[in-house]
Amino acid sequence: MRKTVNSLFMLSLVLVLAGCVSEKEEQMQPQESKAVRTNADDYTSFIGKKLGVNTGAISDQIAKEYVKATPVYYSETATAIEDVRRGKIDGFVINLITAQIFTSQQGSEDLGCVEIPAEVFSAPMGAISIDRDMIDRFNVFLAEIKANGMFDDMQNRWMKNAPDLDSPMPKISLTGENGTLKVATAADAMPFAYIGANAELKGYSIELARRFAAHEGMNIEFAEMEFDGLIPYVAGGKANLAVADITITEERKESILFTDPIYDDPFGIIVLKPGGAAKRNSGGGFIEWLKIGIERNLITDNRWKMIVDGLGTTMSIAFWAQLFGTMLGCFVCFVLTRKNKLIQWIGNFYCGLIHGTPVVVLLLITYYVIFGNTNISNVTVAVAAFTLVTGASVAGNLRGAIETIDPVEIEAARSIGFSPFQAFITVTFPQAVRRALPSYTNGFVELVKATAIVGYIAIQDLTRAADIIRGRT
Repeated sequence: MRKTVNSLFMLSLVLVLAGCVSEKEEQMQPQESKAVRTNADDYTSFIGKKLGVNTGAISDQIAKEYVKATPVYYSETATAIEDVRRGKIDGFVINLITAQIFTSQQGSEDLGCVEIPAEVFSAPMGAISIDRDMIDRFNVFLAEIKANGMFDDMQNRWMKNAPDLDSPMPKISLTGENGTLKVATAADAMPFAYIGANAELKGYSIELARRFAAHEGMNIEFAEMEFDGLIPYVAGGKANLAVADITITEERKESILFTDPIYDDPFGIIVLKPGGAAKRNSGGGFIEWLKIGIERNLITDNRWKMIVDGLGTTMSIAFWAQLFGTMLGCFVCFVLTRKNKLIQWIGNFYCGLIHGTPVVVLLLITYYVIFGNTNISNVTVAVAAFTLVTGASVAGNLRGAIETIDPVEIEAARSIGFSPFQAFITVTFPQAVRRALPSYTNGFVELVKATAIVGYIAIQDLTRAADIIRGRT
């Protein structure tokens, strides 16, 4: 048990300091790489170079067809920007307004932005859905707010004159009389959607979605995930709508429905400024670095609350999966110890199938296939998937422990009048549990670590919370 507590403590500590650890690593990385374009002042200077792009975004097309560069794919903006600093890529392609915000933040003095002119490439953005009626209703709402001036007001507040990301969201009353609007978003693209103070979901797209929900007389429920999961999430019927910085393209129109444009934005390239590496390495010592890291990653905007909430989600999934997995494992172990060959084969097939399937694949199958057309919560789906994994593990460990019991002890119990069941409960089971306990405890620690993948199905666990903080800092 002590090992379990120590492991959980270390896991939490590592994720809590994820942002400042990344920053410290950046300071320690050599910056002489030829990949750094410290003199880039025009998008044409990146021809033939390596540019980072978000997986699933239109920026890979921009890099290949318009800039004539080689795209390098990333699932997280923060990781791509770190690689810009380290010289692993020459720049990172992203929406111009987002690039300008990133490079103007505290701690990003070493970064600059190279604009890709609108006449070279510019594309409108829209919300997506698979429900034609939902698209039509959103377009009606969009036309109304354009007519009454609200749309222009939102554009001015969020998209022009260096928006204040710390300003409070406008109060929008939601009645909920017509149900709940389920909206998917990716909270890593300021000012479209991001996590603000007290873990509040904020941004232009978030306000637009809330105003639409109010227009329809509905409550709203957001599912935050990585950008490349938005279209599959909506296409799978898990959300009524997705709003983020989703560019409208003909290719995407083949698989998803788009609303009328909600914003039209050119793109930019985040680069390392001349002398940026030297500036970044000129900071104070370890104590100063740690102090600044804790302040930025935990204290500012009460970001520690995201860590606490994420830890609670992680432990909740792990606890219930371990509980139900133990019950399932005991039943499977009972099946595995039967003399009937067919029943044994079924048990062995289950254990082999689960052990042979990557956990992330099993999670996605459970989410998109088994529970694809249900309204079961994402956390419940994660518990179900990890229950299957834990059940197979517990069954194997318990059967192995039972097989180590000396048959002579069982025969002795039978010889003094014990029934087979009494002999099992009195002699076999207590010893088997004692021998299986170390593996069982270690299995729980591994389960906690395995839950780091639940972000794939829009659950904000401990890992996802750390990723969101790192994306801001």
